Amino acid sequence: MSLTAFSNTSTEPRAAAMHGGSFGVRQASLLTFAAPSSALIRSCALLVLCAANSAAAHAEIVVDGRLDEADWTAALHCADWRRTAPFARDDPRYRNEVSLLSTETGLAAAFVIEQPPAERRIKPRTPRDAERLTGDSVSLMIDFDATGQVGYEFSIGLGGGVRDGLITNQDQFDRDWDGEWRHAVSESEEQWTVELFIPWSTISMRGSGGATRTIGVYASRYLHERDELYACPGIATDAATFLSDFARLDIAQFDAARELDVTPYATAIRDQIRDDAEFKAGADVLWKASPHFWLAATLNPDFGQVESDELVVDFSAIETVLTDKRPFFTENQGVFDLRTPANGQLIYTRRIGAAPDDLRSGSSDIDAALKLTGDTGPLVYGAFVAQEEDYEQDVGRLFAAARVAAPLEQARVGYLTTWTDHPLLDRQALINAVDFEATPSESWRFSGQMIRSDISESDMNLTPGSTAQQVSEGRMHGYEAWLQADFNRSAPITHTLKALHVDDGFDLNDLGYMERNALEQIEWETNRRVAAVDGGPVNGEVQRLYAYYRENTAGERLQSRVQLSRDIQYVSSWRAYEEVRYITSGVDDLISRGNGPVQLDARAGAYFDVTSPRFGDWQFAMGGYVFQQGVEDYSAWLQLVASWYPTERLTLRLDLLPQVTDDWLLWQHDNLFGSYEAHRLDFDFRLDWIPAPRHELRVKWQWIGVDADPRQAYRTDAAGRLLPG
Repeated sequence: MSLTAFSNTSTEPRAAAMHGGSFGVRQASLLTFAAPSSALIRSCALLVLCAANSAAAHAEIVVDGRLDEADWTAALHCADWRRTAPFARDDPRYRNEVSLLSTETGLAAAFVIEQPPAERRIKPRTPRDAERLTGDSVSLMIDFDATGQVGYEFSIGLGGGVRDGLITNQDQFDRDWDGEWRHAVSESEEQWTVELFIPWSTISMRGSGGATRTIGVYASRYLHERDELYACPGIATDAATFLSDFARLDIAQFDAARELDVTPYATAIRDQIRDDAEFKAGADVLWKASPHFWLAATLNPDFGQVESDELVVDFSAIETVLTDKRPFFTENQGVFDLRTPANGQLIYTRRIGAAPDDLRSGSSDIDAALKLTGDTGPLVYGAFVAQEEDYEQDVGRLFAAARVAAPLEQARVGYLTTWTDHPLLDRQALINAVDFEATPSESWRFSGQMIRSDISESDMNLTPGSTAQQVSEGRMHGYEAWLQADFNRSAPITHTLKALHVDDGFDLNDLGYMERNALEQIEWETNRRVAAVDGGPVNGEVQRLYAYYRENTAGERLQSRVQLSRDIQYVSSWRAYEEVRYITSGVDDLISRGNGPVQLDARAGAYFDVTSPRFGDWQFAMGGYVFQQGVEDYSAWLQLVASWYPTERLTLRLDLLPQVTDDWLLWQHDNLFGSYEAHRLDFDFRLDWIPAPRHELRVKWQWIGVDADPRQAYRTDAAGRLLPG
């Protein structure tokens, strides 16, 4: 991808020669950023940052949403936004502006959003890091190194709700990270304004070695009443190369002041049933020596303040993935976040502190953990180590990881290694991975990984089919390799091809996560974004074709899939999603938990959901799904969601999901399976009361009930066929 950034030190204003865009300059020194020059962005003379001599604001910015400091006159704004949801890339309905100022203590940003009185403003207060900021909102996303590796999200709702997080693997949003930054919102009759300030000390970035640094920037505004998104640059957030397509901006370079934060804590727990009391004390330490080196440590950490997990009832053979809100494992974690196709993660931090190896229920306490991240020259690096309680008594576990990456102008190459010690099991696991990414042109992007696992265990549980070369004297090794190619990138029609190989000796699940090994898979995905037709009821839609073919390494054909879907936005602000899928016949070699493959017939399914606009203080959603999860008959569920906003401070949400199945196939033991007729009800009630910014009361009540009656017993024969009996 061709990226440009230039400075102009003459006293004459210089117009940006990009698709006819032009900017006026009030000061002598000019710095601009430009989006990639390609058809994917119609007009990208986006942001100009301007300041006398040093191109920086030196006065203290007061974050009050008023923009009355003189420094803001030195910042130029982007007025050439594009509508990206629906993906028409035409002019927005109303004017939007965003400005940036680099100061000695941090990066200041301001949005000026036009919204006349005739356009209803939706502004309920939402909890921090809500998956969706209900109401009108703005988002600023920044890649502080402009390498397309890690981005930061800062989103603010008109009602004052905030959401922040990391963006990794191009389009993967992780809202577990919580940064320290300030924001304010103000309103007038014709517009509203958002001001935010991001201290240099809250983010990690490489040294630039000069007076300026290049960052990547994406800004957006969501108009809730119309269900429309306007963005600058005009790219789609679900594009396979979203992070790499951020526009580039040169800003003044400053070093953050050193910071040392120590947070001690103490807790007392009384167990009335066991007549037992427990006292714990510990501390969290964070040393920010510079933006280029951070060190975090935790001693006897208390994770009791972390939100509870969602309630899950799952009888499948695949492990459920959970998010991690523990502060130590979210701070500066982006450098370690490497994913693979088929939902793999090289580091899955929920392994640390999970249920102990002696099969007791509950979690394991952590004695201590240490993490450092930074950069030196062209390299970015990171390392961490965590030790569980009673590791020296051969009960707890020890985890370690190290990462180094070299971001280049149009490429990246990296290396990751992890090590896990299970003394109780006499098991050690070593992972070594090499990853790369390359963008040879504006239309193409390639990425991939090569991973090797080495497992040693005194009583090795061998994977069926493992070869003698893979297993020797209690040691086993295996490989995974994958390659991804993205075509057309952020054009209206995009294509992605993925190829994956995982051999039967590969094992990532000591510190990482993988659904399975022994897999050969090829995936294809095409997305087509369709703009509205004048006068029609549809505002725009996204059409998607997704297909994959799978085999295991024994040559058995697994069930594969073809899926078609439409995400439709209507002019009336209703939204609908439709999906049909066809799953081919094939074997399921996981459902029997190692007792042989099971032959399953072809099956089909259909899904839909509809979301309404706001009706006064109410909003509704409804969805339905018809599918097969047994041998012959179908299952169905219906979801009903009602949200009530009696005041801007209070939100109540009720989610009901009843399910009926006539044929639910479950493994019992060995080669015995049971088919059940079942009824299930999922109940989810949430109350969010936010009386003031940074003050939240959240109540979550979840309940799942299942009533199942046996219908038919099956056993598999040598060929994997299900036979009544």
